[in-house]
Amino acid sequence: MLNSHYISEQFSNGTLIAGIGLIIVGTYYVRVSRSLKETSAPPVTPDAPFQPEKPCWPELRYLQWGVFVSVVFFIFSGAADTGGDWLLALTGCLMGFCAALFFAMLGMGFISMFHLWQELVSQFMRARIRSLLLSFPLAIFWLVLGLVVTAFFGMVVEKIPTLPERPMQELLWGLIAMVFGGLWIGRSHAALMLRGILMVSFTAIVVVAVAFGYWWIIRQTELLLVLFLSAIGALNILFYSRWVRLKALKDNMLKPPDPA
Repeated sequence: MLNSHYISEQFSNGTLIAGIGLIIVGTYYVRVSRSLKETSAPPVTPDAPFQPEKPCWPELRYLQWGVFVSVVFFIFSGAADTGGDWLLALTGCLMGFCAALFFAMLGMGFISMFHLWQELVSQFMRARIRSLLLSFPLAIFWLVLGLVVTAFFGMVVEKIPTLPERPMQELLWGLIAMVFGGLWIGRSHAALMLRGILMVSFTAIVVVAVAFGYWWIIRQTELLLVLFLSAIGALNILFYSRWVRLKALKDNMLKPPDPA
């Protein structure tokens, strides 16, 4: 049926494989989610027989199988329309694998950004509006000062040729990470406003970059192919966020503290 003349004229082989992969991966995660919901809160009865101990983390194992199947469909979709040339087929496989890897990194970044926004909004809800407005000029001042210091430090490093390049880059990124870490745990209203400014700027940059990337990819391939593969990746990301991440956080909270 998939090789019929009508279907081959409407869709490419890569789009058909991606659509089949979306159905298979979606069905897999629906069944797995139902199974986890049924086993998450088993009924407790005093006369129940002894049950063997379940795997300590089945969510991670389910995610690994789902990711494996998804990557396979990414690879097959990339290599399906390359014809009979084995070199082009290998290139398509590599492109499909790179697309899966890119989507995984992008999805993890969006999950992290979502939870950062969650935390930031909760901090704004607890703050006083008048204090936030009064601290806005101070936040702008610290932002400009940080940009100036970073640019000045970069110019100084470039003008000293005797300094090793790699250690200085690591030192610069370490200082930036320390500044952002100190900013995020700061309790002042100016730090809160500065966090909001940086999060809005960073989110806008990421959204525009992702939108441009999707526009370019769709122009190079097909809209349905990109949508199907994106939906496959989104299913993995949603399962990770709904089950694996929450399970890890719950286990970390229940872990007893190490004796000093």
